[in-house]
Amino acid sequence: MPGYWNLKYKIKSNRVRARTIARLKDLRGHIDKKLPIREVNNNLVLGTWNIRNFDNNTFGHGPRLKESLFYIAEIISAFDIVAVQEINDDLKPLNELMGIIGTKYDYLVTDVTDGGSGNSERLGFIFDKSKVSFKGIAGEVVLKKGKKISSNDKDLQFARTPFTCAFQAGWFKFMFSTVHIYYGKSSKTSVAYKRRVDEIHAIASFLSDRSKKGGFNQILVGDFNIDALGDKASKALSSQLKIFKNREGSNKKQNKYYDQISFLSKKNEVQLAQTRDGKEANGVFNVFACVFKDQDFTAYKQEVSNSLINRKNALLLKLQKTKSVRNIEKYSKGIANIESTLSSNEAMRDYYLNEWRTFQMSDHFPLWVVLETDFSDKYLDSII
Repeated sequence: MPGYWNLKYKIKSNRVRARTIARLKDLRGHIDKKLPIREVNNNLVLGTWNIRNFDNNTFGHGPRLKESLFYIAEIISAFDIVAVQEINDDLKPLNELMGIIGTKYDYLVTDVTDGGSGNSERLGFIFDKSKVSFKGIAGEVVLKKGKKISSNDKDLQFARTPFTCAFQAGWFKFMFSTVHIYYGKSSKTSVAYKRRVDEIHAIASFLSDRSKKGGFNQILVGDFNIDALGDKASKALSSQLKIFKNREGSNKKQNKYYDQISFLSKKNEVQLAQTRDGKEANGVFNVFACVFKDQDFTAYKQEVSNSLINRKNALLLKLQKTKSVRNIEKYSKGIANIESTLSSNEAMRDYYLNEWRTFQMSDHFPLWVVLETDFSDKYLDSII
């Protein structure tokens, strides 16, 4: 359970605090209805979530409100362990988030990935220390010669280096790996799309080879940028690992299957748990069903306006400093677009729905799966 006492100190406005508390209650109720009960000895609630650009406001659609941190903390605390993507260079926001989640939880993250394709992002895991133990093994996946990704006659490593760690929950030992696969371009005939597919194939092959050598179950999750089940990107994963399939997509419109949970099992140990409350053992959690809802625009209109004004002011400052004709045109057009949005209630609402709220929560929804962790009977049968 997150540290709600932080609300009094982090949110000074009585109005905003009341708004936050009301939505936290709604969110808690939605989590209780959707996700199975976490059991100490019998199951593991495992997830993955690409938390959009957490958290440096590079794109100027923020900053994230303090209340958003409480919503994110509430969702993360519903998991025993969750892989996270798009954690930015500055760890202060992550540490602030962890302060809200509470001392039961800890995290492991990578260093940032350099290079234009890496976007200075980190990958990581947040886990409940009372339920999940880190087994001391951690590494970033680097491809050896002959296994690298071919693109434009170059042999490449991953755009963002995959992260893998060993964990144990109950009897269940697993190597947990997470990725944020290169996107490139949407065109399926482009070199950039081929690179996307090849990255997925490379990490799947790497873990498949490791699975044959080691004693751990392999779980691979993250943002694979898979558009549709059955496309080339999806097959690059499913040809080598098994996938927990979801009926819904994980993007805002829930029509894309960017995020996936996949696995390779040792001794058939990766099994969906039998939930005692009859809830589904895997799925997608729609965060906008309970926070920053479609009908909430009026409640956040002032914050949306503030973000737009801040973006406009940032562009005005750039415009004053530049001498480039190209940049003058670019910044002037951006300012005009913002002014147009600010002048129209309908345009502001569209901006709230399609951009602003995704930078408060994310443009991805978290995935979850509930796994068995108690193999006592199997062990007892094996020693007869």
